[in-house]
Amino acid sequence: MSIYQIQKIFKDVRGLNEMMVTSFLIEGKGKVLLLDTGMGIFNIKKQAEKLIGNRDYIVVNSHFHPDHSNGNHKFKEIYIGEKDLPTFTKNDVYFKLVDDISSALYKKNPKLRLAMPIINKLLVTKKGKTKYIPLKDGDELDLGNKKFIVKDFPGHTPGSITLLNKEEHYIMMGDACNMGTWMWTNPECNLHDYADTARAYYDDVKADGYKKMRGSHEPFTHKISFIKDYANWIDKLTPEKAILKVNMPGAKSQFCIAVAPSIKHGVYTCFYFAHQCD
Repeated sequence: MSIYQIQKIFKDVRGLNEMMVTSFLIEGKGKVLLLDTGMGIFNIKKQAEKLIGNRDYIVVNSHFHPDHSNGNHKFKEIYIGEKDLPTFTKNDVYFKLVDDISSALYKKNPKLRLAMPIINKLLVTKKGKTKYIPLKDGDELDLGNKKFIVKDFPGHTPGSITLLNKEEHYIMMGDACNMGTWMWTNPECNLHDYADTARAYYDDVKADGYKKMRGSHEPFTHKISFIKDYANWIDKLTPEKAILKVNMPGAKSQFCIAVAPSIKHGVYTCFYFAHQCD
C-alpha cells in the first residue's frame, strides 16, 4: 500500500499526492520527469522508483516553495526556473518573507521559539548537497517520446515555471495559476501586473494549441480558459473585496483572502497583501 495517493492525470502522467500538494511523475521511453519533490514528509524518490524503477530521472521544481521542494535533498540535481534559483539566504524572496514574519512573531511571543525547529522543517527547504540547474523560458526537456517546453509564469514566485507538453497539448501549471493562488509569498508582485502576465500567457498557449492544464493543488484538470478568467477576476481585487483581512506581524500590509464562485471553473481564491492591489 502506497503512502501517497496516486492518481492518473494524463497519459503516462501520475499525480503523487502528499497531504495537500501533488507532485507529478511523467514516464517517457527514454527518461522520467519528476515535477516537484513534495513536502519531504515521505521519501518521494523511493516512491517514484517503486512505481517506475531505477530509471534516468529529470527532476524539476515548478518553483521554490517548501511544499514543492522539501524532497530535493534526495536527488543530486534539480532543475528550476532561473529567477527562483536558491541562494539559501535572505536574498531569496520567500526566505526573507519567512524570516521577517517569524522574527516579528518571536519578538512578540518569545515562547514560539521553542517550535522553531518544527516551523523551519515545514517552511524552509533543506539545503543538502543538491546541485541546482537554472531553466530559461523556452528550454526543452526531452524524455525520448515526449518533449516539454519551459514557459515562465511569474507572480506566485519570481521564477515560477510551467511545462508544456508538445505532443498532447497539456500544461503542468505548478502553482503559477490555481483555484487558490498565494500571491502574498511574493510580496513585491502587483496583482494587476500578474493579471497582465496571465492574459499574455493565455494568448500564447491558446495560439500554440494547448487545451488543458493541471495545477499542483487542484482536484481536477481545467481547460486553459481558466487562466484568462482567473486573470480578469484577480485584476479587480481590492483590500475591500477580501472576506478576511489579518494584521500579520512583520508584513508590509494586511494579509487578505478573497473568494468567488465560478460556474465554469469551480471557485477562485486569492491570498494577497493589501499593498499588492495598488
